[in-house]
Amino acid sequence: MSNPGRSYCYNVIILMRLLLVVLCLCLSFNFAFAAELGKPPTFPQDLTGLRLPPPEKAFGGVEVLLATPLSLNPKYREASRQFFSTFYLGASTPTIDWTGNRASCNEGVTSLAFRDAILLRLNYFRAMAGVPAQVAFSDTYGAKDQKAALMMSVNNQLSHSPPSNWICYSADGYDAAQHSNLALGADGWDAINLYFADYGTGSAGHRRWILYPQTQHMGTGDLPNDEAGRAANALWIMDEHLWDSRPSTREEYVAWPPPGYVPYQVVYPYWSFSYASANFSGAAVSMTENGAEVSVALETVANGYGENTLVWTPKGMGSRDVWPKPSADTHYRVTLSDVFIDGSPRSFTYSVTVIDPATISVPGLPFLPLLLD
Repeated sequence: MSNPGRSYCYNVIILMRLLLVVLCLCLSFNFAFAAELGKPPTFPQDLTGLRLPPPEKAFGGVEVLLATPLSLNPKYREASRQFFSTFYLGASTPTIDWTGNRASCNEGVTSLAFRDAILLRLNYFRAMAGVPAQVAFSDTYGAKDQKAALMMSVNNQLSHSPPSNWICYSADGYDAAQHSNLALGADGWDAINLYFADYGTGSAGHRRWILYPQTQHMGTGDLPNDEAGRAANALWIMDEHLWDSRPSTREEYVAWPPPGYVPYQVVYPYWSFSYASANFSGAAVSMTENGAEVSVALETVANGYGENTLVWTPKGMGSRDVWPKPSADTHYRVTLSDVFIDGSPRSFTYSVTVIDPATISVPGLPFLPLLLD
């Protein structure tokens, strides 16, 4: 004969365990989005503060942290999969080794390995997007960014124009704040992905600056999360090449996610399409998923962040949502119409296939390119 009391206790235990799981999931969700993004910076009026000094005068006597140029055409599934495995997943979480102190307003420095890992991630995204992926870190920019990150952390808020009465205020930190993406609650290793997700901005402006084709030099300043304060990142994204002629890119436009095979981990609810000097005010977007129409919600067009860009979210997703892992390769066809370039309307069509890079779709057979439109 069953014991009613024992059954009742058992059910209570099961219910408590379920509630605990739900609580943990909620806490994990909130922690994942505990970081804050500042508004993306807009184009400056001039190049003051962007020009780098000769190498012998640069901070620490070193001009830049050089990067190995990366190149990829993601129309090949296996190439994109291995590129992600090597240059994204293969880069282990770096140790920040910050030497500063908030209490004494010492901005400190971070380890070379930490900055190198951030640089690799930046160039991974640029290579995937088809823009020149050989950005180098300038110590001149980085030294100022350290001071900006210190200010954001100790004042526990973000500003591209921090007031002079802020704790640990400095002119160099102010300069960096005006020319940098800013994040609070995340150091540069995590902030790069936050800038690409760009949740809540509507403009995807942080992403657009990272993918700006002309950029050759950036800088990073970082503080860790610890008992004394929140992590912070200042990522210098405007350099002396800001108004150079536009270099060649893989496509004439810059899209994220880009045409080709794209790992789902780097697909975000905001999809974006950039074209220098294009007028997107009357543009429209349509999308299909494996041939079926999907809904699209356009964001308000906002210029002044890198190249002119149209941003939208598909399938009713919110900007804080996480792109789901696909059970099979999922093909999206994107069409933009009424994009005005030099006064004339143009249309663009391209294809994106979202993949799970842990899956080899046809083992043992050569991988054929995605037929790009």
